Amino acid sequence: MKETNFILKTKNLNNSGSADLAFAIVVLASYFAMFSAIKSPNIIRIVSMVLLGIAYISIGIYIYAFCLKRKNTHWNLFYFLVQVSLGSLIVFLGEGSGFSAILLLPLAGQAVVMFSGYWLYIINGFIVVGYLIAVKAYSGEWTNVWSTLPTIIAGLIYIMIFTQMALDEENSRQRAEKLYNELEEANLRLMKYANEIEELATIQERNRLAREIHDGLGHYLTTILIQLQAAEAVLPSDVNKAMDAINKAKNQSQLALVDVRKSISAFRYDPYVPEDLDSLIKKALIPCSWVGISTNYEVNGEKRSLSNIVNTTIFRIVQETVNNTCKYSKANNYYFSIDFSSKDEIKIRIKDDGVGAGNIQGGYGLIGIKERIALINGNIKIDTHPGQGFNIEISLPYE
Repeated sequence: MKETNFILKTKNLNNSGSADLAFAIVVLASYFAMFSAIKSPNIIRIVSMVLLGIAYISIGIYIYAFCLKRKNTHWNLFYFLVQVSLGSLIVFLGEGSGFSAILLLPLAGQAVVMFSGYWLYIINGFIVVGYLIAVKAYSGEWTNVWSTLPTIIAGLIYIMIFTQMALDEENSRQRAEKLYNELEEANLRLMKYANEIEELATIQERNRLAREIHDGLGHYLTTILIQLQAAEAVLPSDVNKAMDAINKAKNQSQLALVDVRKSISAFRYDPYVPEDLDSLIKKALIPCSWVGISTNYEVNGEKRSLSNIVNTTIFRIVQETVNNTCKYSKANNYYFSIDFSSKDEIKIRIKDDGVGAGNIQGGYGLIGIKERIALINGNIKIDTHPGQGFNIEISLPYE
């Protein structure tokens, strides 16, 4: 974690020359203040101060950058040992003229970038000690040392707080930018997945309808063709058998017409257009009337407003069970009841009085019903036996 913070700080303050420029300006400002306040200028002292100042600025820019790249504690400590020594020597040569303490303040900001925890306070303590030694060396009086102590401490604290606030703000900005970029990438991925899911759903629906047409309409047309061929074959010798075959072909054609209408109805239904549940159920029950099956639709309890996905699921359930009843059951009656009495779930019961079945594994239609119910955390129970029709009990959550 500490290494991560250090890397973030390095990126924040070393990506541009702004920090280097600020360091140089502060040092130059302190020099101007010292030179303008020197009472007895000495050429050797001034030249020495200038040379030391050049070294101080150069190390503060280039060696500082080198230490940031190395990320080595020993190098960092060596850097501050050299810089505090140079800065204190410059303060000593300047004899406290002007506000010489400002010369050492940039080191407090660099310490915030390079260290954290107790090392940060040790480095700043070292800066204070170096400054106080320089003051004692040129003044020779402890009173001057204690009088300047609050000033240097206050300056260091201010720089530390200001630098830390700048780092925190920059880190927050970078984290916000990173989060924004991640959200954009996630949004693009979601859009891609949504398009893929939509395309897959379209392909699945087309395949389902293709299976319906092949298994339903294709079957009926084949049966009709066989019956008409049989009628043609026996017509010269047995008119009654020929008419029986033709009547069977007519019945099959009616069932084929039901299949076509059902397929068209499935195409026309748009689940994104809100529609009353009663209308949906009555629409799904229509094919029964085409083949002479009576329907019984019953509602128990107080009707409640349902979500679009629940409405769609109920519509598809009725549509598929009606289709199976019309195709295979040879039933006279189809019953559908929906119960809103429970606070937690909708209870649906579907049954017919057809031939029933010994195997309830089901084809694509029944599998599709189970999948739809499972998607909204519902339950289904199927009970059927040969000669006893189909009985289906379903429970669906309201949401």
